[in-house]
Amino acid sequence: MSAASPKTVRLRFKNPRYERIVRINTESIAKKMGFSEDQVFDITLAVEEAYANAIEHSGCCPSELELEILYQLFPDRMEISIQDSGCGFDGNNSRSFPAEADLSSDRGRGLGLIKSLSDHAEILSAPGAGTLIRITKFLRKPGIGKRSKIA
Repeated sequence: MSAASPKTVRLRFKNPRYERIVRINTESIAKKMGFSEDQVFDITLAVEEAYANAIEHSGCCPSELELEILYQLFPDRMEISIQDSGCGFDGNNSRSFPAEADLSSDRGRGLGLIKSLSDHAEILSAPGAGTLIRITKFLRKPGIGKRSKIA
């Protein structure tokens, strides 16, 4: 393993129903990397949304669905890939990440929320090949790039 290679953590699920395990692992990994509480919350919520989307939109019978979450840990960032074994979709259709999250909608906020909580997010899919959502969050030093809170 070279110095540039990331540390990795891989979770694999058959017939996934393990939201709590995903949340606990994501929080734990992010905290150990040194992310702030706000960043840990953002990362965890983005991963939970991607996980829920994979289950809901995979097009598979839940008992046939396989899902993998891969955490790649770099000194300056965490990259998380959520891959499902579902039917996939044509990457040219409307399931791409929206420019901004439409939080006023009752449904369909997941992808916009993932994008707004991440430093970078992408979705890759093809018919018959499942779907991959990749999330990147950079580790920032305290006080640098911190969100301002509304009083």
